[in-house]
Amino acid sequence: MDLEQIKADAYRYAVKNAFEHKGKADMGALIGKLKALHKDTDIKKITPVAAEAVKKVNAMRPEDIEKDFREFEGQGYELKPQKGREGLPPLEWAEGGKEPVVTRYAPNPNGPPHLGNARAAYLSYAYAEMYNGKFILRFEDTDPKVKKPMENPEEAFREDLGWFGINVKEVYFASDRLQLYYSYMRKLIEMEKAYVCQCNSEEWRKLTEGKKSCPCRKKGKAKQLELFEKMLSHELKEGEGVLRIKTDLKHPDPSVRDWWVARIVDKPENPRATGKDHVWPSFMFESAIDDHEMGVTLILRGQEHAQNSTKQKFLYDYFGWAQPHAVHFGRLSIGDMVLSTSKIKAGIEKGEYTGWDDIRLGTLRALRRRGLQPKALQRILIDCGLTSSDANISMEKVAAYNRELIQGEAVRTTYLMDPIKIEVPGQSEMEIEKDGVSILLSQGMHGFLVSAEEIRAIKEPVFRLRNAYNVRLEDKEGMSLMAKPAGNEMQGKQVVSWIHEMMDLELVLPDGRREIGVIEKMDLQNGEYLYLEKKGFCIVDSVEGKRPVAWFCHE
Repeated sequence: MDLEQIKADAYRYAVKNAFEHKGKADMGALIGKLKALHKDTDIKKITPVAAEAVKKVNAMRPEDIEKDFREFEGQGYELKPQKGREGLPPLEWAEGGKEPVVTRYAPNPNGPPHLGNARAAYLSYAYAEMYNGKFILRFEDTDPKVKKPMENPEEAFREDLGWFGINVKEVYFASDRLQLYYSYMRKLIEMEKAYVCQCNSEEWRKLTEGKKSCPCRKKGKAKQLELFEKMLSHELKEGEGVLRIKTDLKHPDPSVRDWWVARIVDKPENPRATGKDHVWPSFMFESAIDDHEMGVTLILRGQEHAQNSTKQKFLYDYFGWAQPHAVHFGRLSIGDMVLSTSKIKAGIEKGEYTGWDDIRLGTLRALRRRGLQPKALQRILIDCGLTSSDANISMEKVAAYNRELIQGEAVRTTYLMDPIKIEVPGQSEMEIEKDGVSILLSQGMHGFLVSAEEIRAIKEPVFRLRNAYNVRLEDKEGMSLMAKPAGNEMQGKQVVSWIHEMMDLELVLPDGRREIGVIEKMDLQNGEYLYLEKKGFCIVDSVEGKRPVAWFCHE
């Protein structure tokens, strides 16, 4: 534990918290920040350091707090979590060119990619690049009944993955390769390693749970081939025949026992189906065949697929193939974002979400629209590594990485939800530098828009208008207030931010709600980043309509 670093971090964050909350730092908020930055440090060691920093900062003058805050902010204020191992762990079996690295990303294209399944895509691509290997995008679209493929998945995935930094060169659709799968199915039957099961599904389940074979398993290969051809010709209908691979009926995992290879679908819903394709392979079967045919040597997939290797080993052993190296990692979640494709799809159909790019979702297109940079998300995925444990990514960590990339280009502005006007009469013309912009206050009446809530919370009648001068306010009621100038001495004065000429800004919040505030009038462009004081970063989503709309990125 680096105690001096923790003390430095505590002071910097206490200053930030105090500046944003009327000169008083909050103990709970500071401890939360320090815990996020120093995860391996005992909370008992953090608490006294935080208490000392809060005591010190809360005793400071407002102008000194602002001075330190501006200095920290100018340095790239936000702090970074302590660095651990950087980059992907090496593949021992591939070092020195011992084996080629060929990876694949094989999604079911029933919806565009989200950060959870894009984890496999990015890490697969990164390893292929790391070893000068090959990356393949292969759509496992052989479930035309339950997980029906979306329209034009290649276009959608190329766009989203391209934004994410993945250069897709080779693309395959499993639905285009049915004849190849049929040939391997026939080989299995001829080897007496597969059979057509016509048992009632419930009866078959009871037999396998009792580690017993069904009567169909014992039929000769000639009969099995005849039944399989009837499946292909659609003489057998849906539910009247399932092709199964012979495995170990005594295997401790019931799902491994004689898993299904292909089934009949009477009315397949797949845009690429010919209308004559009624036998569809399981993804367990077609993925193993394609991995071999395409020379895949490394498979990266979720922990929920760990048993795939066990099941597919029977297939590889029967054909005498070497299995690819497989790595399984835990599930990934990010804040409160929804990552389940089926839940997202159902929510869109019910009208709960506006589309695949709704701000509440973790799809790549939603993250892109929200202003999260690909490089920040890539760092997150590499940090998560290849551990089998589930990873719950905090938005604080996402914000820390993303902030590094966008804070240099973000336009800073005051943001008010409840503006009221303060007017100061009898003033000379004055030019003020505020947020990097020169503002001219005309001779006579100076007008300032400020937060009504902030003004009413000020206990002293004299306060400072940031970058301008001190004013005295006797009456705080109403939407337009008159103030008198009160000198230029900064000591002991609370500093209030203001807007000279306002414009509306509609802000879409992470939970889908919308709020309307005001900012300094400026020309905005789609895709432009703003830093809203005391609120956080946002990205301009639209400048059309009666007011510009921005999406909140993070604090």
